[in-house]
Amino acid sequence: MNRLLAALLAGVFLAGCISPRATNPMDSFAAQPERQSDTLIIMLPGRGDRGSDFERRGFFEIAAGQDFDMIAADAHFGYYRARSLDQRLREDIVQPARARGYQQIWLLGISAGGFGAMRYSSQHPEDIDGLILLAPWPGDRELVAEISDHGGLAAWASAPGSAGEDFQRETWLWLAEVTQQPGNPTIILGYGDQDRFARAGGLMGDRLAAEHHLIHEGGHDWPTWRSLWREVIEAGLIHQ
Repeated sequence: MNRLLAALLAGVFLAGCISPRATNPMDSFAAQPERQSDTLIIMLPGRGDRGSDFERRGFFEIAAGQDFDMIAADAHFGYYRARSLDQRLREDIVQPARARGYQQIWLLGISAGGFGAMRYSSQHPEDIDGLILLAPWPGDRELVAEISDHGGLAAWASAPGSAGEDFQRETWLWLAEVTQQPGNPTIILGYGDQDRFARAGGLMGDRLAAEHHLIHEGGHDWPTWRSLWREVIEAGLIHQ
């Protein structure tokens, strides 16, 4: 993930951002004190947010009583700055969860956390069973435009160009590959129709089953993400 972290430092995610120091190990906020299910949802915040924001913004409350457990990882931007996000997430959150007996682990990522979730799954496919991507950061605009100009992800993946950073192209190519045979991992995508990443969301969503491609009214903000999360829960899209 080093190139991912370096590029985020140099690019849009760093602008105007004063990030907290990365701690070792990574903290997390659990919706329940003990394991109650065989399935765990690990939530990754976006730039400028913290793991505790998932509780404060109602994500735990919306999914209360479901047959899965929830942890919000405090995967703040300090881990990107320290180039330790991938290692800390795996060693401090994912692997201990497996050791506690979880049979299925899903990542829910918002904005930058959505891209981080995809990237982590591409690097550690054995760790992750499902992804819930809410308005994921898609990489450079030039890369999104290149994929669109090719006519979509499948056509672009057969002859990818040079737009974007290597790690961005690698992640889109991974997405093209795993969506050829849906289900490994399960991918659920949602975003607002006025979101600044909506164009990229359309390119990703074209590869998914219709029920896994959610579009609500709204922008790149917590009310829209909360509405999308509620639909994921009410539609029973998290299969175990």
